Amino acid sequence: MKRKTFSIILALLLLAGTGVSACSLAPTDEESLPTQINWRMATSWPADMAFYTEGAKAICDRVAEMSGGRLMIEPYPADSIVGALEVFDAVSKGEVECAHSAPVYWRSKEPGFELFSSIPNQMVQQEWVIWLYGPPQGIDLWQELYAKYGIIPFPGGLVGPEFGFFTNKPVRSLNDFKGLNLRVAGMAADVLEELGASTILIPAAEIRSAMERGDIDGAEFSIPAVDWAMGFHEIAPYVTLPSWHQPSLMLETIVNSDVWDRLPDDLKAIFEAACKEVGIVDHMAHLEGANAECLRKFEQYGTEIIVLAPGVMEKITEITNRLADEQAAKDPFYAKVLKSQRDFRENYRTWEKWGEYKLYPD
Repeated sequence: MKRKTFSIILALLLLAGTGVSACSLAPTDEESLPTQINWRMATSWPADMAFYTEGAKAICDRVAEMSGGRLMIEPYPADSIVGALEVFDAVSKGEVECAHSAPVYWRSKEPGFELFSSIPNQMVQQEWVIWLYGPPQGIDLWQELYAKYGIIPFPGGLVGPEFGFFTNKPVRSLNDFKGLNLRVAGMAADVLEELGASTILIPAAEIRSAMERGDIDGAEFSIPAVDWAMGFHEIAPYVTLPSWHQPSLMLETIVNSDVWDRLPDDLKAIFEAACKEVGIVDHMAHLEGANAECLRKFEQYGTEIIVLAPGVMEKITEITNRLADEQAAKDPFYAKVLKSQRDFRENYRTWEKWGEYKLYPD
């Protein structure tokens, strides 16, 4: 009896010495299940907009699938938790774990934000992926800016050049901008104000009603696929191209830094992979793939498409470059990012002009 008791005690001591507890040898079903982590995602978009369905919600769905249900993120349309233009602060303060929006909306905090979304006559769609994740590693600059606010940024959706300004009167020259009150985001507002227009930034969901009430004379928002779904053809008879004001747009998925630090490493990798996959590949493919059909819908509806003369574009480019240089002169971080993007584009376009040279017949 004593020998049997001694053997049991010795076995338990050996288990303890190896760091294995007796109870760990036979885990219950409950103990073997992974812990589920639940987040809320505030967004800047209405529930029926493609930025929500193909951007925010699609990222949440992909994270759930890739993590096997261990990380579940519930997206919320604008105004469900906080206002469309309040999601950044909500993430920064930890009121929600994450959000989906556009960096350009936060330029009032500091101008550098707009460089990670779009400024006139700057980054085009294909250049974003290379600048962010290629040799320039622009992602490091993006993270550097957001770290000051306790936020980690990731791609939320890569959008091509906008359709143009939808207006209630034709805009064919620089003088035609004078006196107009236009909804616009980012540096384009500064350009337009130099041309004699007044500007305002309002959330996507409010644009149509503002046009119908006559509060604004026109607006820009996105590509043909998105603008058609928003019903712009029903409220504005004219659209003016090209998309000098927004040659591309990078949307964002942002996470509170403290929340991110508590996330297991494998879920961090899954979340980042989902943002890249959905934001850069799926989102772009779905929306860009719908543009041609929606452009035809605008034409068939009778929307008049106006193209600004080359001389107009030269003046707008002159104003844009001057404004960017002036901001860079008084903001070291802005200067650092702007230089990174300009240097990259100058280098990349030495190949780009030959890589696409006469590839297609006129």
